[in-house]
Amino acid sequence: MPAGPDATALQVLRHLVDHGPLSRPDLQQGTGLARATTSAITNDLLRRGLLAEIDTPRSGQRGRPVTLLDLDDTHYAVTGIEIGFDKILASVHTLQGRELLRVERPAEADAVNPRALLRRAAMVLQETLDLVEDDGRELLGVGVSVAGLVDAASGTIKYAPSLGWRDIALSEGVAEALGGRAPVLIDTTANYAALAELRERRRNGGTEASLVYLTGTYGISAGIVAGGNLWRGERGMAGEVGHLIVEADGLRCVCGRNGCLDTRAGMSAILDAALGAAKGVRRTSRPLTLSAGVDQVASLAQSGDQGVVEALAEAGRWLGRGAALVCAMLDPHSVVLGGHYARLAPWLLVPARGAFRESLLLPGDDREQLQVSALGAWAPVEGAALAVLLSYADGTRAFPSSN
Repeated sequence: MPAGPDATALQVLRHLVDHGPLSRPDLQQGTGLARATTSAITNDLLRRGLLAEIDTPRSGQRGRPVTLLDLDDTHYAVTGIEIGFDKILASVHTLQGRELLRVERPAEADAVNPRALLRRAAMVLQETLDLVEDDGRELLGVGVSVAGLVDAASGTIKYAPSLGWRDIALSEGVAEALGGRAPVLIDTTANYAALAELRERRRNGGTEASLVYLTGTYGISAGIVAGGNLWRGERGMAGEVGHLIVEADGLRCVCGRNGCLDTRAGMSAILDAALGAAKGVRRTSRPLTLSAGVDQVASLAQSGDQGVVEALAEAGRWLGRGAALVCAMLDPHSVVLGGHYARLAPWLLVPARGAFRESLLLPGDDREQLQVSALGAWAPVEGAALAVLLSYADGTRAFPSSN
């Protein structure tokens, strides 16, 4: 088997993951490598089937098209899957990030049982495997996204409150479901979504190297990217910002303390407040799933229910204050509101930005630092697939021999 790409070649690959497609001069400038070195590396990667040349017409000009370089889009595939309390999402992507398949399936009523949920996830994974095989591609791996505290190194869920799981060796279960056909990675929804959001911005011309993604799902967790890479903290548990104290004598939190950000801006708290304040309907019971609750609240707000709109505005203000605390600690380029926050952004965002600016220690520049997810509910899934590609581009895993 041929030797894998060396460190300099991996540098080229990683730059194209983040910023491609690029011309050869732009690739050389972005990597800081000598022209001859860049040329030799790209030619070798083209022979290996890892890069491809793309001809694009010159903008507003006649003449020969411009040839750009990007990751090869024909030989390989990466898969991401999110395992949640109420649904399972999965998608298959090419190395350039082009989506080949998107699958959404409800979880079964007994899905909090790890074995039951894994069986359901295995069925969804089989759909993605069938697509990869039918398309004649080689699967490089599967990234698995879950909400909670995850030991990414061992592939173990330390604690997932929404599922009631503790110390579950999830990566082993998924690998068994795959029949050992591809590597399995596991991490939190926040971490994977942060990776996907950063790549989306960079591939659309952004230059930021730091970003914080706030989940709007079962609790408030933060995915933190610094210097273009995930920052997990000393024990891999960084980002539990939902338990920052924002009210000294505030509401009781599930963690046993009072005044956590989750009690004001967590999605469960937002739904309770909004449905409790609804003017136009008589609330009889809480919706069975978080997604159903968000759908109901969004529908009420859209219809102009003033009680719901005011409750969402108040939650937005608490969310903005919490985001400002995150900025005081980490000073990222952007704070991204993801998950169901993106769905409720029409009513959350303006008050959140107002409170965010008022709470900053120093005023920011003219750009909006508090942003809404560009990828919506699918950010963790796309990030999980991207993480598989990054594990090859950073040299953690060796690419298969050339086709």
